[in-house]
Amino acid sequence: MDPAFQYTLFVILAPLTAIACVGVVTYARLSYPSRETSALAWLTLSIVGWLVANTLELATNTEAATLLWAKITYLFIATVAVAWLAFALQYSAHSRWLTPGRFWPFFVIPAITIVLTWTNDSHHLLWTAYRFIPVNNLLAINITTYGPWFWVHILYSYALILLGAGLIIQQNSRSFRLYRQQSGWMIVAALLPIVVNASYVMRWFPGMNKDYTPVSFALAAVIFAVAMTRYHLFDLKPVARDAVIDSLSDAMLAIDPRGRIVDLNPAAQALIGIPSNLIIGQPAADVLNPWRDLLERYRDRTELRDEITLHHDGTDHTYDLQVSPLLSRQQQPAGRLVVLRDMTARKQAEAELREYTAKLEARNEELDAFAHTVAHDLKDPLAALIDYSLELKLHLRNMPAEEIDAALDKIARGGEKMSAIVDALLLLSQVRQIEEADLTPLDMSTIVAGALERLSTLKANCHAEVELPERWPTALGHGPWVEEVWVNYLSNAFKYGGSAPRIELNAREQPSGAHNQRSMVRFWVRDYGPGLTPEQRAELFAPLSQVRTSPEGHSLGLSIVQRIVTRLGGEVGVASQPGRGSLFWFTLPAWARRSSG
Repeated sequence: MDPAFQYTLFVILAPLTAIACVGVVTYARLSYPSRETSALAWLTLSIVGWLVANTLELATNTEAATLLWAKITYLFIATVAVAWLAFALQYSAHSRWLTPGRFWPFFVIPAITIVLTWTNDSHHLLWTAYRFIPVNNLLAINITTYGPWFWVHILYSYALILLGAGLIIQQNSRSFRLYRQQSGWMIVAALLPIVVNASYVMRWFPGMNKDYTPVSFALAAVIFAVAMTRYHLFDLKPVARDAVIDSLSDAMLAIDPRGRIVDLNPAAQALIGIPSNLIIGQPAADVLNPWRDLLERYRDRTELRDEITLHHDGTDHTYDLQVSPLLSRQQQPAGRLVVLRDMTARKQAEAELREYTAKLEARNEELDAFAHTVAHDLKDPLAALIDYSLELKLHLRNMPAEEIDAALDKIARGGEKMSAIVDALLLLSQVRQIEEADLTPLDMSTIVAGALERLSTLKANCHAEVELPERWPTALGHGPWVEEVWVNYLSNAFKYGGSAPRIELNAREQPSGAHNQRSMVRFWVRDYGPGLTPEQRAELFAPLSQVRTSPEGHSLGLSIVQRIVTRLGGEVGVASQPGRGSLFWFTLPAWARRSSG
């Protein structure tokens, strides 16, 4: 190639590229804050300085002037690679390296290169030999042999340029596919100066005498500036994805108009369970096939918010699904952004909170009802105790012995009733405090015998006759609690089963079926007394709400009985008709005997 043509072409291209470079960078500086374009401005200044100095080098007609401008050119040649690296660091969100304390070591080699350039005639470490080429009555310098330091300089510059290009390419690999048009141009701009400079230094093209590296750098700067303004480089740059998207715990997928997944974050990759390199570019219908029903439901929706359930990792997870449109720079549909926020823990916490609140409200209601019931039941015996005590105090000396004995008996009975109420209160407190009682096989004969022993005085006073079965089916329960159930049922039967009541105790095992998921044992106490009306039955087993306490006072004890049996996994009930007696029953889980074989 004719040397004159090479230099003439450079002289034509240099001012054009310099003007274009300054123009677009100035526009970028006006469009964006100075801190975001400062490195690009520095890079542009170095490139323009290189172009201007190199052009003036070609515009002289003496060897001394040409050599002087060649040395001035090295002021920019030595620093342009550092400026390039600064731009790459700023672009790739590594600006923390641009502080003076961290960045100054990168200037050591360029500073030495500049010093050696101006003292080269003394040591020839940069250029060993060069010659001047006449070009249209002007002179151009051509380095024919490089010194050892030149290779240090060139390798260092290449290292910085490659490092910067690597940072840009790395950011491109992390950016959204929908926005990679800008990053593709960035890669071209990153590699262009290296290719052009290497072709000149390594003499890849015989007869190539002019270095077009500054022109290639200028074109790279123009590409960067255009990307900033046209593709919104600093609006959509990958740092936004690195700093925000990748750190999100929400799963996020970008889907193009053809239904292909163009990007996803680590949370989405973990949710899908497939490596991201096998997901990118694949149809969403194929990748998300386990959830194809949901895909079909939302196939034509570009914007929505819904709550969905996905099954993965062996369990169901609740997600807040949000789909929003992605628009191109022309505000045309460019795909959809799908965000899935795992709400499982929150839903579980809300459910637990509701359950806890319901339990707390139930306990508060229970305490209120119990306080009302206890106050109501204590009122009559306490009033009687006070009345008879005052009567004895005032009239003891004049009262016949029979009246004194009767008053003392009534005081004793009132005290016994109050004691029973206090015992019921203590039992309820025990049942409330123990969340889960240990269920063990029950020796019901011993438990019933204990209950009858506690009621022996009452049984003797009412002349009750008790019939027991020959054997009891074995059930599971908590012995002390079950004894209280029997005490309550038996005491009611002794009191309200008529004159000299005949009481029958028995049990029967109920096999599992449609209503019972496991076998149960049904126990009962039958009396042949006056029985109960439907209205009276309706008030039994009420949850501690004996608002209309009957004189018989069934409700307090039976309410506690119901709580005990329910906690043990059983049920309670009563069958009764006026004039035909009553049958009070409760169930407990049957003990499943393990076969010895």
